Amino acid sequence: MKLLFVHDHPFYRDSDGVVYTGGSFPFSLWDNYLQNFDEIVVFGRLSTSIRSKNSITSGNPKVQFYLTENYRSVVTLFRNMGKLRKEVKSLIAEADIVLTRLPSVLGFVAGNEAKRIDKPVWVEQVGNAREALGTHGSFLGLLAAPVFEFENKEAVKRADYVTYVTENKLQKDYPANQAACTVSLSDVIINHILNGDELDMKRFNAAFLHLGVIGSFEARYKGQDLLLRAINLLDNEIKSRIKISFVGKGDYEWVLQIAKQLDLLDNIVFTGALEPGAEINAYLKSLSLYVQPSLTEGMPRATIEAMAMGCPVIGSNVGGIPDIVSDVFVHKKGDFKQLSIHIRQLFNDRSTLFKEAELSLEKAKPYAIENLHKKRRDFYNEMNKREKL
Repeated sequence: MKLLFVHDHPFYRDSDGVVYTGGSFPFSLWDNYLQNFDEIVVFGRLSTSIRSKNSITSGNPKVQFYLTENYRSVVTLFRNMGKLRKEVKSLIAEADIVLTRLPSVLGFVAGNEAKRIDKPVWVEQVGNAREALGTHGSFLGLLAAPVFEFENKEAVKRADYVTYVTENKLQKDYPANQAACTVSLSDVIINHILNGDELDMKRFNAAFLHLGVIGSFEARYKGQDLLLRAINLLDNEIKSRIKISFVGKGDYEWVLQIAKQLDLLDNIVFTGALEPGAEINAYLKSLSLYVQPSLTEGMPRATIEAMAMGCPVIGSNVGGIPDIVSDVFVHKKGDFKQLSIHIRQLFNDRSTLFKEAELSLEKAKPYAIENLHKKRRDFYNEMNKREKL
C-alpha cells in the first residue's frame, strides 16, 4: 500500500541526492507511517537555503521524495499553480491514500485534487491556520489568514480520516464530518518518563529559579521576547534570583538586544541547540520551570519532553498547550503581564511548583511510546477495514 505525504516543508537536496530537513521531519518520522504502508512518497518544496540543511531525512529505501521547484515564493505559487496541480495529480493517481499535513498550501491543493477523483484523504491537523499566518510577521500573512482558515476547515470536513496532534483544541477549531475516522494522535513520542522518586528537590527549592525555553530563534513566534518582558515586571528581589537559559539554533541577536534594553543580560544564557536524547534530557532535569509562551503551536514537542523530565510548565493558550498545562498557569497569547504573575506565584510558592512537577509526569504518560503506538495501530486497523486493504 502506497502513501502520498504532502506538506509545504522545504527540503534541501544535495548533489548526491541526499535529502535534508531543517529539523521538523527527522529520519525517524517515517517509521510512524511505515507501520502500515509499504511505500511513502513525500511531496514537498525544494529549498536552496542552507537553513534547510540540518539533518538527513532520506535514506530509507521505502521513502521517496518528490520536491517541487514550482513553489519558492507566493509569486511563483500563483504563477505555477497549474504546474503544481499537474505534479500532484500524477502522484495522487499512483497512491492508495493521500495524507495532507495541514495547514499547508500544497496540502490544500493535494486534498482538492484527491477528492476530485474520489481518492481517500487523510488529514493530519498539526496547527491552527489563522494563528500560523497571523504570526507570520507580514501584511500578506495577515491578509491570507482568513483564507487559510476557511480552506483548512473545508479540507477537514471533506477528509475521510483526520488525526489531531491535540486532545481538544484543534478538534474544536477544525471539526471533522461525522462519517470520518478521527483520533488524537500526537507525533510527539516520549521514550522515557522519570519516576516521581527521581525528582531532585534542589531544582525546585534553590535560591535561584532556573527557567528554560526551547525554540529556534529564526521563527519569532516562540515567545522568547515575551518571557524577557515578563521577567522585567518582577520585583528586583525576585528578578535578581532568576536565570533563563535559551536553547535553540539560529541568530539570537534580536533576543540579546531586548535583554540589553531591559537590563537583563545577567539573567540569561544561550546554550545553542542540544542533541535529542541524553543531552536535552540532562538539560531539562536541571530546570526549575519550563516556559512555552508561544504565539502559535501545534502540540509542542519540547513542552512534553520537559514534562517527561519532571519540569513544571507554564504556557500560552495556543495549539495543544492548554490540553497539557494546568488551567491556572495558562496565559493568553502575548500577555506577558499574566505570564509574569504566574512566574511570581511559582517563585513564591515552591510547594505548588513541586506539585506541578509531579503533575507533569502524569500528563506526559499518554505520549509514552507504547501508548501512542497502540493508538496508531488501532487507527490503522480501522483505516484498513474501511478501505478493505
